[in-house]
Amino acid sequence: MTRSFRSLASVLGALVLLALAGCNPDESTTDGGNSDPLASLEQETGQTWTVRWHADVHTPALLAGRTAPIAASPQDAERAGRAFLLKVHALYQMSSPDDELAAAGADTDELGMTHARFTQKKGKLPVWGGDLIVHFDSDGALVQINGRYLPVGDLMLAATKSPDEAAVAAVLDARALRPEVDAAKFDSHVPELLIYPVTPDQLKLAFRVEVEVNDLVQPMLLETFVDATDGAILHRSNLYDTVDGSGVGVFGDRKPLTVALKGKSYLLEDASRGGLKTYSAAGRSTLPGGEVKSTSPLHWDETGDAAGAAVDAHANVAKAWDYYLKVHGRAGWDGKGTGPHATVHFGSQYDNAFFNGKQLVFGDGDGDAFSPLSAALDVVAHEYTHGVTAFTAKLANEGQSGALNEAISDIFGCFVTYGSGNGSDWQVGETIYHPNGRGQAMRDLQRPHATANPATMAEYQDTTDDQGGVHLNSTIVSHAAYLMTEGDGHVAPLGPTAAQKIWYRALTRYLTSRATFLDAADATLRAAHDLGGGEASVRAAWVAVGVLSE
Repeated sequence: MTRSFRSLASVLGALVLLALAGCNPDESTTDGGNSDPLASLEQETGQTWTVRWHADVHTPALLAGRTAPIAASPQDAERAGRAFLLKVHALYQMSSPDDELAAAGADTDELGMTHARFTQKKGKLPVWGGDLIVHFDSDGALVQINGRYLPVGDLMLAATKSPDEAAVAAVLDARALRPEVDAAKFDSHVPELLIYPVTPDQLKLAFRVEVEVNDLVQPMLLETFVDATDGAILHRSNLYDTVDGSGVGVFGDRKPLTVALKGKSYLLEDASRGGLKTYSAAGRSTLPGGEVKSTSPLHWDETGDAAGAAVDAHANVAKAWDYYLKVHGRAGWDGKGTGPHATVHFGSQYDNAFFNGKQLVFGDGDGDAFSPLSAALDVVAHEYTHGVTAFTAKLANEGQSGALNEAISDIFGCFVTYGSGNGSDWQVGETIYHPNGRGQAMRDLQRPHATANPATMAEYQDTTDDQGGVHLNSTIVSHAAYLMTEGDGHVAPLGPTAAQKIWYRALTRYLTSRATFLDAADATLRAAHDLGGGEASVRAAWVAVGVLSE
C-alpha cells in the first residue's frame, strides 16, 4: 500500500488523465471528486497543498498545506476547523460540516500547536470509525487535516430491533464462542446505536454491545456489532488484547509485564489476572488516579524522581496474584478472580503504602529514608494480603487483632518472596528502607530485636500509639511463624511448603475479626491437624514466643 503525498498540480494532472482514460482512481492519485476546492484553496492561500487518499472510501486521509492564521485561540479552533472544512466539503463528499461533525475537544500541546478533534455523525447517530483532526500551528494557521470521513448517503435510521434484543444476540454469540464457560459469567453493557461500516461501501444501522466473559482462565471483553434491523452479528472482536511487555523499575532492573493494547495506547492492565490495573495519582491524593499509558509495551513511567514505580507495582502485584493462585488456589484477593487495582505516585514524598479496602496505594517515599514503596515485593505482597484478610477473617485494625492482621501480612509477604532473590527471606522492606543512608528492614521476623520490635509476650507493649501498637507487636506472631518454618534448637522446622499452607488455612478458615494471639495459636494448631501433621512444631513455636505455656 503506497503512502504518496502529491502536490496540487500532480493531482489535477492525474484527474485529467484519468478522465480521458476512463480509469478508476486509487490512493496514490485522487478520488475523482471535485478538485475545485483544492484549486481555490491554493489560489486563496498562495501555498501548495498535498493530499493522500483513502483507497477504500475515496476521501482524503491527509490534507496538508498552510492557511493564514485563522484560529485566534484554542477555544476558536472548532469554529475555524468547521469553516475550513466547509470550503473543502466537496473533497470529502460531505454535505454540511455543521450537521455531520460533532466537536470532540481541542487542546494545545507543548509546542504551541492546537489540535481540534471531530467525530462523524448522521443525524444524532455516530458513524463508527469516522474521525477527523484539524491541526493549527502556534500562530493559528491551519496546516493539516487527517483522519477518516465515510460518505454515508441515504440510510434508514430507524431500528427494528430493541437494545435488549441486541444485548441478547450479543450474549448468545459470546456463549457460542465460549461454550465451556458457565452462562452466569456473561454480562452485557448498555447497547449503543450507531452507523457501522460493514464494508467501505456498505454502512448499516447497528448496535454496539460490549460483553464481558468473566472467566478466570481466559477473561474477555467482546465488542459485538449487531444489525439493528435483523439482529445478525456483523462483527465481533476482543478488546482485551494482552501483550507481553516489560519496563524498568525503580532500581534499574527490567521486569516482565503483562499489559493491554486498547486503540493505539498500551495500558498497565492485565486481563489474564482478572483485570489487574495500575494507576498513577501523579503526586496527588485522588484515587485511583489516571491510567498509566504508553506508546510502547517496553517503556513505562520513565520520568520523574520516582520513575519506574508503576512498573514495580504492576509486576509485583502480578507476582502476589500468582503466588496465591499457584500455592493456595486463590484467584484474586476475593477468591473470585477480581483483579486488584494499585495506585503509585500517591501524595508528595509519601513514606507509606496501604490497602484502603478497595485497592493498594503506594507512596514514592521521601528519597532519603524511603525509596518508592512499590519497588519492594514483600511490601506489595504485604498490602495484597490485607486484601485477602479483608475478604476472609476480616481482622480488626487495633490491639491484638490488628497486630495479628499486620503479622499475617508480613508472614505472607515473606512467603511470596521466599527464595526469590527479591530481598532477605525473613525481613520486610529492607530493599526500600534506608534510614541514615544504610539499608535496614522495617521489621525482622527472624530477629525482631534488630528492628526494636518485641519477640515474646513478655515484651508486648501496651500503648495507645498506632492503634494499640499493631505494627510494633506484630513481630511476636510473625516470629512464631518464622520459628515453625525454619526452626531453632527448641522448634523442629516444618519448612515453607507446610508452614504457608497452615497459615493460609488458619486465616481463611478459622480466624475471626476479633481474634487474639491465643486464637491464632488455636487456629494454626487446628489447621496443622487438618493438613495431616505439624502440631508439635506449631505448638513449640507458640510456646517459644510465650503465647502458649508449656
